[in-house]
Amino acid sequence: IDKISKDEQTIFRQYGWSEAGTRAESGQVFVRGRRFTVTALLTLEGISAGTVVEGSMNCNMFLDFLENGVVSLSYNP
Repeated sequence: IDKISKDEQTIFRQYGWSEAGTRAESGQVFVRGRRFTVTALLTLEGISAGTVVEGSMNCNMFLDFLENGVVSLSYNP
């Protein structure tokens, strides 16, 4: 099971370089956007279960994905 989140802020560089003794600075356009969280179960046959939620996924959402998406696959091979 793997999870990834994406929003407009994750495309910016976290590190940079500058001359010794000076601070590295970078100007970026800040745009607020929507965040999506994608969670998927990857098997040898491919993606078996997946979900996309808008915003961050909390514990209850993840447990719901496990119970209804992943565990239900073991009963229906």
